[in-house]
Amino acid sequence: MKINLLVITTLSESMNKTYVEITSSVGAVAVFIILIVIVNTTFSAYAAYGNVVILLIYVISVGLIGLKLAEISN
Repeated sequence: MKINLLVITTLSESMNKTYVEITSSVGAVAVFIILIVIVNTTFSAYAAYGNVVILLIYVISVGLIGLKLAEISN
Protein backbone atom coordinates (compact mmCIF):
# COMPACT_ATOMS: atom_id res chain seq x y z
CA MET A 1 0.00 0.00 0.00
CA LYS A 2 2.79 2.41 0.91
CA ILE A 3 4.59 1.59 -2.34
CA ASN A 4 1.47 2.53 -4.33
CA LEU A 5 1.27 5.93 -2.66
CA LEU A 6 5.00 6.50 -3.16
CA VAL A 7 4.65 5.71 -6.86
CA ILE A 8 1.76 8.17 -7.18
CA THR A 9 3.80 10.88 -5.44
CA THR A 10 6.79 10.24 -7.69
CA LEU A 11 4.67 10.18 -10.84
CA SER A 12 2.85 13.36 -9.87
CA GLU A 13 6.05 15.34 -10.01
CA SER A 14 6.48 14.63 -13.72
CA MET A 15 2.89 14.03 -14.87
CA ASN A 16 -0.29 16.04 -14.91
CA LYS A 17 -2.77 15.24 -12.12
CA THR A 18 -5.35 14.05 -14.66
CA TYR A 19 -2.99 11.42 -16.06
CA VAL A 20 -2.14 10.21 -12.55
CA GLU A 21 -5.87 9.89 -11.75
CA ILE A 22 -6.57 7.92 -14.91
CA THR A 23 -3.53 5.67 -14.48
CA SER A 24 -4.28 4.92 -10.85
CA SER A 25 -7.95 4.20 -11.61
CA VAL A 26 -7.16 1.84 -14.47
CA GLY A 27 -4.46 0.15 -12.39
CA ALA A 28 -6.76 -0.32 -9.41
CA VAL A 29 -9.49 -1.86 -11.57
CA ALA A 30 -6.96 -4.14 -13.30
CA VAL A 31 -5.62 -5.37 -9.93
CA PHE A 32 -9.21 -5.86 -8.72
CA ILE A 33 -10.08 -8.02 -11.74
CA ILE A 34 -6.87 -10.04 -11.47
CA LEU A 35 -7.47 -10.73 -7.78
CA ILE A 36 -11.05 -11.85 -8.46
CA VAL A 37 -9.85 -14.25 -11.14
CA ILE A 38 -7.14 -15.65 -8.86
CA VAL A 39 -9.53 -16.17 -5.94
CA ASN A 40 -12.25 -17.73 -8.07
CA THR A 41 -9.86 -20.17 -9.75
CA THR A 42 -7.72 -21.19 -6.79
CA PHE A 43 -10.10 -20.94 -3.84
CA SER A 44 -13.42 -21.81 -5.48
CA ALA A 45 -14.88 -23.20 -2.24
CA TYR A 46 -14.37 -19.83 -0.53
CA ALA A 47 -14.93 -17.62 -3.57
CA ALA A 48 -17.78 -15.66 -1.98
CA TYR A 49 -15.70 -14.74 1.08
CA GLY A 50 -12.70 -14.02 -1.09
CA ASN A 51 -14.70 -11.66 -3.28
CA VAL A 52 -15.90 -9.75 -0.23
CA VAL A 53 -12.33 -9.42 1.08
CA ILE A 54 -11.08 -8.31 -2.34
CA LEU A 55 -13.86 -5.72 -2.57
CA LEU A 56 -12.93 -4.42 0.88
CA ILE A 57 -9.26 -4.17 -0.10
CA TYR A 58 -10.24 -2.42 -3.35
CA VAL A 59 -12.42 0.16 -1.61
CA ILE A 60 -9.75 0.92 1.00
CA SER A 61 -6.97 1.19 -1.58
CA VAL A 62 -8.99 3.44 -3.91
CA GLY A 63 -9.91 5.61 -0.94
CA LEU A 64 -6.27 5.97 0.07
CA ILE A 65 -5.28 6.75 -3.51
CA GLY A 66 -8.04 9.38 -3.64
CA LEU A 67 -6.83 10.98 -0.44
CA LYS A 68 -3.30 11.10 -1.78
CA LEU A 69 -4.49 12.58 -5.09
CA ALA A 70 -6.38 15.27 -3.19
CA GLU A 71 -3.06 16.45 -1.72
CA ILE A 72 -1.48 16.87 -5.15
CA SER A 73 -1.78 20.33 -6.66
CA ASN A 74 -2.45 20.82 -10.34
